[in-house]
Amino acid sequence: MYKFVTFFILFFIVQLNSCKSSVTSSLQNSNEMSMQNILNENYSGFEEEDYFLIRNQEALNTFYGKINRTRKPGLVPPVVDFSQNMLLVWCGDSDTSNFVDLEIKEGADSLIVHKLESKTKKQNNFIVSPFSIFKLPLSVKSLKIQQ
Repeated sequence: MYKFVTFFILFFIVQLNSCKSSVTSSLQNSNEMSMQNILNENYSGFEEEDYFLIRNQEALNTFYGKINRTRKPGLVPPVVDFSQNMLLVWCGDSDTSNFVDLEIKEGADSLIVHKLESKTKKQNNFIVSPFSIFKLPLSVKSLKIQQ
């Protein structure tokens, strides 16, 4: 009985250690940040393409004040815990008719945003300036746009 219990405990410890090592190695090789799209809308009020980070509620309210100037009723700002998250906002220009697809990676001193090419090109006769809002983990790094 003693040998059986000893064998079982050793087997259990080996299994736990093998699972931890595989998870740790896969996380260490990745420098991509998790990003969640929380809003896509068709009119931002911006005339040129722009990217910016929102790190506090005051900046979020200012942004929503600008996009709600011509909306009745206006959009309600999302509830965000700015102690753990921040928002990345992309605003398209008036020639853009599709929402953006972004990829973000964490560099040594900046967050590198890469705009992916859209697979579908729609011709749109309406004048829109779409925007998208993405939620990211909080970081003090600056934003770098890679074309």
